[in-house]
Formats: sequence, C-alpha cells, structure tokens
Amino acid sequence: MPQFKNWLYLTQHGMFCRICRQHKPPIKKGPLKRAFIEVGILVFRKDYIERHISSEPHQYSVKHQVSLASGYSVMQAFEPTVIMEHEAVIGGFKCLYWLVKNEMAHHTNYPKLLSLAQLLGCDFFEKLKVDQRNNYQSHRIVDEMLEILAEIVESPILEEIRSSQAISLEVDETTDVSVNRQLDLHVRHLDKEGYVFNHFLDLVTLEDGKADSVVAAIKSVLQKKDLPVDRLYGLGTDGAAVMTGRLNGVAKQLTDSFPKLVSVACAAHRLALACKDASNAVRYMANFRNHLQELHLFFRNSANRSATLSAAATTLGLNDLKVKEVKDTRWLSQHLAVQNLQRNLPAVLAALAEEASTRKCPVAKGLYTFCATYRFVAALYLQADVLPHVAMLSKVFQRVDVNFLHIKEQVPVTLVTLRRILEAGETPLPGTFLARLHQDLDNPGGLGAFSIAGEEERIRRGHGILERPREDMWARFVRDVNTSLLTFTFQYLFSLN
Repeated sequence: MPQFKNWLYLTQHGMFCRICRQHKPPIKKGPLKRAFIEVGILVFRKDYIERHISSEPHQYSVKHQVSLASGYSVMQAFEPTVIMEHEAVIGGFKCLYWLVKNEMAHHTNYPKLLSLAQLLGCDFFEKLKVDQRNNYQSHRIVDEMLEILAEIVESPILEEIRSSQAISLEVDETTDVSVNRQLDLHVRHLDKEGYVFNHFLDLVTLEDGKADSVVAAIKSVLQKKDLPVDRLYGLGTDGAAVMTGRLNGVAKQLTDSFPKLVSVACAAHRLALACKDASNAVRYMANFRNHLQELHLFFRNSANRSATLSAAATTLGLNDLKVKEVKDTRWLSQHLAVQNLQRNLPAVLAALAEEASTRKCPVAKGLYTFCATYRFVAALYLQADVLPHVAMLSKVFQRVDVNFLHIKEQVPVTLVTLRRILEAGETPLPGTFLARLHQDLDNPGGLGAFSIAGEEERIRRGHGILERPREDMWARFVRDVNTSLLTFTFQYLFSLN
C-alpha cells in the first residue's frame, strides 16, 4: 500500500501507525480489542486502515504532527483561539462595567448590550457562546463578574483607607424595593496630603432596626474590610433615637468599644427636621404642607390635568413647570415646591378652576377653595422669603469640602435674616415677596383675575365670602401665621448654632 507508506509499517505482529505510536493519542475503550495496543494501533485489513484514518485518535495525532512539522508547539497552535476567548471575556467585563457605572439594570441589559456589540462588528463575542446553554450571560455569571469587578475596584481603595491617618464612618438605615431593612455605610479618610475622600463601604441587610443589630453589622463590616479601628475617630448619623440614644444608642455602644470615636448628627438632616417641626408647630402651616403634596399628586396622576396646567401656563405666559413634590427625606424639596408654585400660582389656579367647572372634579374644587384664599397666598409668599435662606444654609452643610469657618459665619447670618423678617411685622422688608403681595393680588393679568377670598372655612360651610378689609386680613395673618412660624423657625435654628 504505497499511499500509506509514510506512516504505516509492518512488523511480525502486524501493521502499525507510526504517527499514533509517536504521539500516543487518547484511545477510548471499545469492542475491537485486537485493533488496539498500548502504544499504537494494530491494523489487520484494508477496511481497518480506512476506519483508522477517519478515527479521532488518528486525527488527533495528525494535528500534532503538523504542528511539530511547522515549528509550532501545541500551545502556539491554540494561541489564536485562546487570545480571542480572552478578548471576549475582557469585552464582556467592559460592557458590564459600563452598565453598572451608568446605573442601568445589568441583568436585563447585559445580553442586549452584547448583541448590540456583535451587530456593530465585535465578532469575538461569539467565543462566549460555548453552546446553547452556556453563553456567559446568565444571572449567576453576571453576579460573579460583578463580584470580580467589585474586588478589583475596592482593593486599592481599601489600601488607601488602611494607610490613612484618620477615618470616620457615615451610617444610615434604608429599605430596598422589597421593604427589607438595610444599613448603608460610607467611609471618609485622609490621604497623605490631608485631602478628605468619601467612599461607599458596604450595604448590609438588617434583621431589625434595633441598636444592637446596627452595631453588630458595623463591627462585622469593619472586621471584614480589615479597617484600622484604632484610627476610627468619627461617626455620622441622621440623629435618630436608635443612633443617638443616650443609654443604648448606636453611638453610645460604638463609643464604649472605640473610645476615640466622636458622634455627630447630620446637620443638613437636622435642619430639615427643624423646618418641618417649625411648620408643624403652626396649625395652618402643617395644613399648608399637606396641600402642597396634594397639589403635586393631583397633577402627577393624570396626563389630562398636566396638559391643562401646561396650557394655562402657556396662556398666561408663565414658566411651564410641574408642581414639585414635598418630601421630608428630600431636604430642599419644600423650597423647590414653594419656589415653583409661587412663580406659577395663576396657572395652577386656572387649571384647578377649569377642572372644577368643566369636569366637575370635587378634588379640584377643594384644592381651589383652599388655594384661592388670602391666607394661602400670603403663606406661600412668606415661605418664598424664608426658605431660600434656609436652603442656602443646607447647601453649605452638604458640601463635600465643608469649611467650618464658613458654617460659623453662615448660621448667624441666616438667624439675623430671619430675625429681620420677624421684627418687620406688618411692614414687610423692601424687596421681599410679602412686600408685593397686595400688588400681585390687584394685578388683573395674574392673581387679580381670580376671586381670592379671605376665609376658606366660611366658603366650605356655605356661608359665602365674608368681605373683610385687606388690612384686617393682613394683620390676622401676621399674628396667627407669620410671627408664629418665624418664631419657631428661629428657635429651632438657634438650637443648631
């Protein structure tokens, strides 16, 4: 058989394949025991030779022989495939990192992003598809890739924190979409040049909101991250009772464990709570806050109402802005809501009037009855005068590179400003919104087009509008609302000083 003489040779025991004897391919066990020996393949007939040529062991040996003949090793022969798979895995990590960095849903968008990359010509992503079931796109694989990315990003940050001269913690409780309690931890540290850096540390699930559980979670994170507790000097909280309790609060327990620790309540959060408490101390202002939120919900929950508001704003030549939401957890939300409503109050009243008259909406009628009153407009203008100064102080507290000298100056300035508004009494300060309240009420192109009543309670009881002199309504507002609100606000802010 001349065509097989390069690799087939004859011995007294039969014919053998020289290539297979040289490379020793992995031979699977089978029924033809006489056809196989330890180091080669024994061939008896021509049909055996043809069968041997097409067998996997022979093909395996031929590939190795070709690679050796061309001067490449086995690893070099597979190198292009290995490089392509490596590039595909790196590309997958880059796509996942981009999704996480842009705060997108990674589980649902990761396969779509890989498909888009393939559509744009990134063919090496095909190497990720091992078969129909294994394609490196499952939720489990994505979670493992996220853990790897987290370790790579976290490792140098933790090294910087461990080498810092001083560190502090910021902790706060929160809930996820499943209403499970979680503890959010951030760490602040100084670098070698004295600059302050703030980093996210961990998000821990809590069994309950008790102080013992919070303290145990904090100590567990400190131990897991191997942070230097001997250089832990600060603890920032929201000032809640579970955090700052005198006998068994989180700060008290951590101070017992780490004597150098100094606990500080968040100044911006305390300021927001002080403004809320000041409003709640005045009965009408508490009702005022509730109606601000009801206005937001009234327009947000209906596209038709939002369209009506937009049309009214366009007709009156006002800013086309939505009614903002008021939330205690958002420190500047009431300031933004008041600022927006004060600019667009005629449009809001026009939209409410149209909803009440055209669509016979009882909610719109109730909101219009409350908002189209002298006291509501005056309270809105009062808040528009006071809240910008409080918001400016809150922004100072929220700065990353906060300067304590700036705080020391800004708090007294805010108190002096509020004291001036309070002492002005029935004679508003020039340049304030209250100073042009009556002018706006008489403007036929603005609030003058609406029937601004004096007492909404009489209207709701069916007694009609009781005509009172504007001076009497102003004096009553200053006595019942203006003075009380400013007094409580001043007192609460003074306690922060």
